[in-house]
Amino acid sequence: MGPLGCLLLGIVLLVVLLLYFRFHPFLALVLTAAACALMSERIPAAEALSIVAEGFAAVMKQIGILLVLAAIIGKCLVDSGAADRIIRTFSRWLGEEREPLALLASGFLLSIPVFFDTVFYLLAPLVWASYARRRRGYAWMICAAGIGAAATHALVPPTPGPVVVAEILGVPLLTMILIGGVLALVPALVAGLGYGWWIDRRLNLEPGEVLGMDTKSLAKTALLAEKDLPGFLVSLTPILGPVLLISAGTVGALVWPGEETPRQLWALLQDKNLSFLLGAAAAVSLAACRPGKGVREVVSGLEDAVASGAVIAFITCGGGAFGYVLTQTGVGEVVTQAAKGWGIPLLWLAFLTAAMIRVVQGSATVAMITAAGIIAPALAASPPEIHPVYLAAAIGFGGTTTSWMNDSGFWLVGKLMGLDTSATLKVWTMGETVLAVSGFLWCWLLASLFPLV
Repeated sequence: MGPLGCLLLGIVLLVVLLLYFRFHPFLALVLTAAACALMSERIPAAEALSIVAEGFAAVMKQIGILLVLAAIIGKCLVDSGAADRIIRTFSRWLGEEREPLALLASGFLLSIPVFFDTVFYLLAPLVWASYARRRRGYAWMICAAGIGAAATHALVPPTPGPVVVAEILGVPLLTMILIGGVLALVPALVAGLGYGWWIDRRLNLEPGEVLGMDTKSLAKTALLAEKDLPGFLVSLTPILGPVLLISAGTVGALVWPGEETPRQLWALLQDKNLSFLLGAAAAVSLAACRPGKGVREVVSGLEDAVASGAVIAFITCGGGAFGYVLTQTGVGEVVTQAAKGWGIPLLWLAFLTAAMIRVVQGSATVAMITAAGIIAPALAASPPEIHPVYLAAAIGFGGTTTSWMNDSGFWLVGKLMGLDTSATLKVWTMGETVLAVSGFLWCWLLASLFPLV
């Protein structure tokens, strides 16, 4: 099969296996990836399964250890009452019933210096704790936390996607940070709060079992008295510790690249596995401080969380393998060639190109970088009457759209939130699509009103 045939085969086979035959997501993803690799005219049959394994291993290298450590942090934050302490404090500051706004603001700010997946791991226990207190609004809070993080991940440096896009299109980094933040805010509110509220009223979701915890066990911490909960700043340590370490390494590398020793220091601080290991140690310490608990008791109770985190890692890596196989079939090149021949305005071309590449291969960052490479020559040949920061933002929103089964992030969100495939499509896939479309329209409006910033 050619590239588009492989894409169609992958979509149909995955939907049939997941939604009709109810296959386990890991099996469905690996079988679909293998089928696409075997049928592709570009991949030798003898190398097909090796290609699947390469895609799986590439994602596992990035997130395998991280997911298990995140599972430990999440379980300990809930068991210690730290997650509930954070949510109660946010509720007092913002007012009762405004937990979704607090989660959106947290995701929006934390995702500026830190990768989306890292932020979502850390916000997941806060979503669980919020639901345990409210007993409603689960889909709304998932959208608020996830969409807030996704918006700045796509538009605001120093995350890699917007950094590389800004460099390719010649946008000053400070301009990308400031304007990207303005452009990300409105669609984050529209999708995270607006769409989240709308879909929540129609689904009335409850979390399934997550990391060895069910709804009843989550509710126990919501009944604890204030005096039995850890302090607010102490509760934040497992969350803010990794964020601050990674942020310090990122900023240090930009401001003071220095000689070999400083570079090694910044690289060490940016190591997500090290940061999460320290965060997990802090979380275990919090749980061990509970009356009647100790380190031995806490660690022995983490077996379900570790096992669940490992399963989530395998499913997420299966999604990464499927996306990698689609990339190897050449479907991205087909989209690239088609994009070059479109006779439409450059701003719209930037958005649509990134969106199509995102849909066919799964990775937002890859879609953004590829689309920027396509748009850059057209920008140089015929400069539009708008500042290139708008083109960079259009690419960012296009790269954000339609996270579905070939995106490892789709499985990460669904499994960490205890959602089945159908619910993940309704909450997360549609939420990101609303973010992308509303964001592009907001970008187009500002480009029309203030073309030169």
